[in-house]
Amino acid sequence: MKIIRIGALLCAMVSGASAFAGELKLAHFVPPTHPMDQHVMRPMADAFNAAVGGTSEIKIYPAGELGPGPKAQYKRVATGVAELAFVLPDFTSDIFPVLTGYEKPGLFTDGATATEAMWNNVDAIKAEVDRAVPLAFWANNTTILITRDKLVRSPADMAGLKIRIASDNMAQIITAWGGVPVSMSPADAYQAISTGVVDGVYIDPTAFSAYKLYEVTKYATVNIPGSISSFLLAMNLDAYGGLSEEERTALHAASGKELSMKAAAAFAEVGKSALVSAEENGVEMITLTADEVGVFAELSPFKAD
Repeated sequence: MKIIRIGALLCAMVSGASAFAGELKLAHFVPPTHPMDQHVMRPMADAFNAAVGGTSEIKIYPAGELGPGPKAQYKRVATGVAELAFVLPDFTSDIFPVLTGYEKPGLFTDGATATEAMWNNVDAIKAEVDRAVPLAFWANNTTILITRDKLVRSPADMAGLKIRIASDNMAQIITAWGGVPVSMSPADAYQAISTGVVDGVYIDPTAFSAYKLYEVTKYATVNIPGSISSFLLAMNLDAYGGLSEEERTALHAASGKELSMKAAAAFAEVGKSALVSAEENGVEMITLTADEVGVFAELSPFKAD
């Protein structure tokens, strides 16, 4: 009798093996207040969970709960530490030359245009993300320069300033302008500025609201020649393969280009409100003249075509 019961259980397990069934962990390193958590990952997870009716469930683990920092996120999803992950290609640009190729200053004036260009090159990006399934990819706003206590209107003002950056391309830019690039997670920027580890950050304006940088900075040069950063939402290959057909359909309906364009739009809206909030909290906004912009652009190692 016991053998029959065990055999029946094994048959049930084999027959259900094609469906992943269970919790799908979505790892990211930003706080739950970050616009990408609130406007991208949670709506996507909610839409998927509602559509599949409990056969699987995406559960979000924010703020580095499954491992800190952006650098190892792709490895975590590729190896199955998490079934899904929010990835910043900037931090492993050697793995993602296509995705990080969109960030050079002068290529795009906004994240939506850059995101559209990415999706026009979807086959190359899918080929590049070969250790996971790319569900969505998009761009943020163009970067601005936020400084602790030094007003920056010229490269001379940048001399020797330690500036947080996210990628090799950004490092080249800051170096060309006379600054000293320091690579670190955006989540570490607040502490680094407040303790003097860095003098500023080269980052998109949503950082003001996401990381409360207005509390530890005095100036923002808002139209310095900026780059964009690319973002990726990816799923583990085995976990994706284990989903049922219905679950895959629900997943793609909740992600893809539509979610990517919404992500870029969310960045734009939050960026605008973040600048207003920062100014209300005492940060002085510096707008360069056309000639001043031209000086920075001339020194940049990347020239617009």
